[in-house]
Amino acid sequence: MSAKGNKLLVAAVDFGTTYSGYAFVFKDEDYGSIIANSVWSSGNLQSLKCPTCVLFNPYGVFDSFGYEAENKYSDLAQDNEHRMWYYFQRFKLILYGKQITRDMEIQDDKGLKMPAKKIFGAAIKYLKTHLLNTLSVRGTGVDENDIHWVLTVPAIWRDAAKQFMREAAVNEAEIDSGSLTIALEPEAASVFCQLLPSDKLTASGRLTASKYMILDLGGGTADITMHEKLHNGSLRELHEPTGGPWGGTRVDEAFRQMLITIVGDKTFKTFCENHKEDHMYLLRELETKKRTITPELNTMVSIKIPVSLSSIYEKANRETIEKALEKTLFKGKMIWYTDKVRIEPSLFRSFFEECTSGVVQCVKGLLQKPGLKDIDTLLMVGGLSESLVMQAAIKKAFPNANIIIPAEAGLVVLKGAVIFGREPMIISSRIAKHTYGINISPTFDSSIHPQEKRITVDGKDRCKDVFKKYIEKGESIQIGDRRSGKHVSLKPNQKEMLLKIFASSEKDPRFVTDTGCECMGRLVVKLPEEQYIFKVNVDMMFGQTELLVEAEEEISNRKFTSYFDFL
Repeated sequence: MSAKGNKLLVAAVDFGTTYSGYAFVFKDEDYGSIIANSVWSSGNLQSLKCPTCVLFNPYGVFDSFGYEAENKYSDLAQDNEHRMWYYFQRFKLILYGKQITRDMEIQDDKGLKMPAKKIFGAAIKYLKTHLLNTLSVRGTGVDENDIHWVLTVPAIWRDAAKQFMREAAVNEAEIDSGSLTIALEPEAASVFCQLLPSDKLTASGRLTASKYMILDLGGGTADITMHEKLHNGSLRELHEPTGGPWGGTRVDEAFRQMLITIVGDKTFKTFCENHKEDHMYLLRELETKKRTITPELNTMVSIKIPVSLSSIYEKANRETIEKALEKTLFKGKMIWYTDKVRIEPSLFRSFFEECTSGVVQCVKGLLQKPGLKDIDTLLMVGGLSESLVMQAAIKKAFPNANIIIPAEAGLVVLKGAVIFGREPMIISSRIAKHTYGINISPTFDSSIHPQEKRITVDGKDRCKDVFKKYIEKGESIQIGDRRSGKHVSLKPNQKEMLLKIFASSEKDPRFVTDTGCECMGRLVVKLPEEQYIFKVNVDMMFGQTELLVEAEEEISNRKFTSYFDFL
């Protein structure tokens, strides 16, 4: 079986900043039968996903993933045998808002470097193998050739990041590219809440509105998308996805900065480097408290703090940790005992401020835009949506809105990705995030072209850097919509034609060198040797979660090898 629709099983991998997991359903089963991986646990912390952390041995060979990687690395550190091991966590954020290359590297917590694609691929491969083992134990008779794989990515990611994830899954995790679909996380959540039977959608409201906003609040980012449900049941995107770095890790960072303010950067760095086990314990303790803090809490929040942190400080500074606390703005707002701190609830809730204010301001801005002002339903999904503090902030900011928070909000994207794998056409149209086009060099026209753009190619005056537009920013694009254009080789006997793909933040750029234009990739078309000048028809297929391109030589109607490369 090669066609995705004929596969026996659809399996989705939700690769998150802090936690990851998988879910699956068989071809003929209803969506109420979607199976998520069982509860993962370590110590007092249980979760429906496992931590996104990977451990490699000193030779760069994959060792373990998730809680197993955390525990083994902690044991190695306790015996001071960890320094040559590679340990990576929360590395997904490197793909958000940064220049991405195929050979980029990531530093671990000790500064050791490894190719990013190897790390991402190892994590995906572990989850793939875990799923295959689960299917084997269940006696399903299903092997990986029977599976249509779905990999989730944030909607606000750039095309290069999506391609990077696909290549990691294909080249490193050994997933067949033809059996792999990329799903956008907030879209998957929207699909889940539309198609799941109402008795399965436990919430503070019901998703009955035709227009609504999806707030996918995860560990690393807030990913926000707007949908309208059409009469035929399909979903139309109303605005390009937006969001920002307002995930749960910002809460962790605020807590970390508080500790650094008290003990100093040097002490905290020594603690993290020399007491790995204690540091991991502290992070798990914080994760537990983040889930239990409420807006109404009026008693002190107790968090166990490893004794090693205060010991390092007191030894280096010859004063007690209590004295250090008295010198900061946190004096009177918390008490530091030897092995724990007690924090005023208002101070602990302030750790969420960057997340809550970022999301609230973004949503307010969106609801002021034409076509979105009538949206009064907000669907909250993702792990951070389970936080009562975040829920309260959204409800306070939008008191008249219908706020819907599905049960197990952290699994909604995962299960929705399974459904999307079965029914990808449920998303009928998307909004272009950029203006896309190709750089061309038409015949120079002095009445419209500036002199500084004049070049001579094969004896002819041409204008360089002209932006040939294929799609305009903000345009609604139907799934599978093709935009065509013709391109002519500039020199005789070219062996290949290189077309650079550009994206612009403006609707109608003139040149690819204009402000807001950025080269997003390239299309290489191999040309036959028997012709002098070539005309190539280029089709760009928009509206999918990934941009597809085809090229065909005009005279012979033969299609030649081409690839679209964002990396």
